[in-house]
Amino acid sequence: MKISEEEKIEFLKELVSIYSPSGEEEKVAKFLVESFESFGVEAYIDGVGNVIAEKRGDGKRVLLAGHIDTVKGYIPVRIEDKYLWGRGSVDAKGPLATFFFAFLESKANLIFAGLVDEERYSIGAKNLDVPRPDFIIVGEPSGFDSVTIGYKGSLTMKFVEKVEKFHGSLSSKGAAELLIEKWLELSRDFGEGFDKPSGRILRFEAYEREFDFYGEMIVNIRTPLNYEPAIKGEILDFVPAYEVSPRSPLVRAFVRAIRKNGIKPRLKKKSGTADMNILAPKFGVDAVAYGPGDSRLDHTPYERLNLEEYLKAIEVLKTALEELKSI
Repeated sequence: MKISEEEKIEFLKELVSIYSPSGEEEKVAKFLVESFESFGVEAYIDGVGNVIAEKRGDGKRVLLAGHIDTVKGYIPVRIEDKYLWGRGSVDAKGPLATFFFAFLESKANLIFAGLVDEERYSIGAKNLDVPRPDFIIVGEPSGFDSVTIGYKGSLTMKFVEKVEKFHGSLSSKGAAELLIEKWLELSRDFGEGFDKPSGRILRFEAYEREFDFYGEMIVNIRTPLNYEPAIKGEILDFVPAYEVSPRSPLVRAFVRAIRKNGIKPRLKKKSGTADMNILAPKFGVDAVAYGPGDSRLDHTPYERLNLEEYLKAIEVLKTALEELKSI
């Protein structure tokens, strides 16, 4: 099946035009199912809202898993100077559309999964129920010339302090001061790069009650491999870091595919967290992330996707799937 570039761009524009922040994915899920069916492919929406399609083809089974939700914040959808503007154009409907057309045009053995809730709690990835794949490709903006082989983990913790009330003239520490000290201890080792933790305070509140000073702090730490925090609070959520070996057959297939399309390949490790962190351990297979787009534009008011790179990414992904067929 060969589909025109104009049709691929129009599909992406329609996909991005459907506003679908986490928890409001129903319309975009229905659009994807109807789009698959228009090409003669059976698709369905599972119990948590994921869109699933399967295709029996040649070689190892590959799961193409993108997410259909976005963060909040509407950006008017328009095409200007070969860029498509709109919320989700980069994160991650551009990669999702790349998966959609690679699925249709490739003869590989594929499962397509459009996952819900990636931007919040990854309900879609955690509840994905499909046959076990041999390899996983997650739809995230790596850039059309790059493949992402690692993501930091995410640790969310809650700290609570209660201090018996004392007079304001004393130099004793209240709940707020103790929470600040905890944050300073946690953040002492923060730094740049994949091998260092980083983080921020999600919520901080401290106030005086009748007989004590009370405070709560919720923090999120982006964790490297094998990370242990200096102090531990109540763990609200934890997703471990994930990294695949550069020598993995999956990574090598992408490197060859990028080169075959006349591009110099790059391997990336990212400080964020993605469904790759969940799906690779869940199925026990190698995973990478791939898709067009500049991830520095994620979640910003300037989110836009280069359409030429989008079309190139479809060709790279199809070539990578062809490479995997021979493994």
